[in-house]
Amino acid sequence: MESSIPLAIDTIPTPNPDALMFKLSESLVSQGSFEFTRALSDIPPLPARLFTLDGVDQVLVTSRFVTVTKKEEYGWADLVPSLKGLIREHVASGEPAVGETQAVADTATESELGQKIAQLIEDQVRPAVAMDGGDVQFVGLTDEMIVQLRLIGSCSSCPSAITTLHMGIETMLVEEFPEVQGVEQVF
Repeated sequence: MESSIPLAIDTIPTPNPDALMFKLSESLVSQGSFEFTRALSDIPPLPARLFTLDGVDQVLVTSRFVTVTKKEEYGWADLVPSLKGLIREHVASGEPAVGETQAVADTATESELGQKIAQLIEDQVRPAVAMDGGDVQFVGLTDEMIVQLRLIGSCSSCPSAITTLHMGIETMLVEEFPEVQGVEQVF
């Protein structure tokens, strides 16, 4: 018997005023982070539904939440009810939210140090960043020992992203791995 109670979706503000996190009572994907913009040619079902709203600029889908980044000229009061409705509509459709092969993956774990950095990011950084509706991808380690990271979701356009990157993540990595000289954001 199908429930007549609507799917619970909590709206959670992020440090980025143009991004909101929508936390669901059920998982949309088994694992991973999936980021989409309107510019992509192959957009899976859930982001495609959300992009039907003119104000939606970017969508991040994770196992725990969906973060929507809006265009600056649009207001949340107009978008939130429609976004929740589209998310509920998608879940009711039974379609997959995204293709599992579209996950944002860490790419720089070839060296032993790279593997240790990736593990620290996985264990300590990603859960903290996820609380603000975003995610972080370990992109590389330069010859100059600069850790390259890509902030996604609400973090990619957040006014406090540079502070998070340098005061938070960089401080942690340099303390744990003295050979690391710094952190830079790549796009």
